[in-house]
Amino acid sequence: MARIEKRKKFQLDGTAYEHADPEPPLPAESVRRFKAGEEPKVIAQVPLAGGGAVEVHGYATHYTRDWVSMVWNDDEFHQFDCWTPAADVRRPGEGEWRGWFVAF
Repeated sequence: MARIEKRKKFQLDGTAYEHADPEPPLPAESVRRFKAGEEPKVIAQVPLAGGGAVEVHGYATHYTRDWVSMVWNDDEFHQFDCWTPAADVRRPGEGEWRGWFVAF
C-alpha cells in the first residue's frame, strides 16, 4: 500500500512556498493535545524546504516542550499541518491574527 503524500506546497498572499515538514523524534508519552475546540490561535515561523521560514497564522493542535504541531489554510483554503520548533511559535497580540478557520 502506498503512503499518502502530504501536501507541502501552499500559497500565502499570492506567493508560493513549500514547507520543510520536519519530523522530530517525539516519544508518544511527551506529546500533548490541546482540548478539542480550544486549539489556540498562533503565529509561527514555519520552516521552508529550501531554507528560511515564512510567517503562518494558524492553530496549535499538539505540543511538546520543544515542538508545536500547527494547522493553517492557504490562499486557496487548502489545509496544511507541520511540526514547528516551539521557539518559533507565539500567541498573537490583539487584532494581529490573520488566519482562517480550520475544520478539525
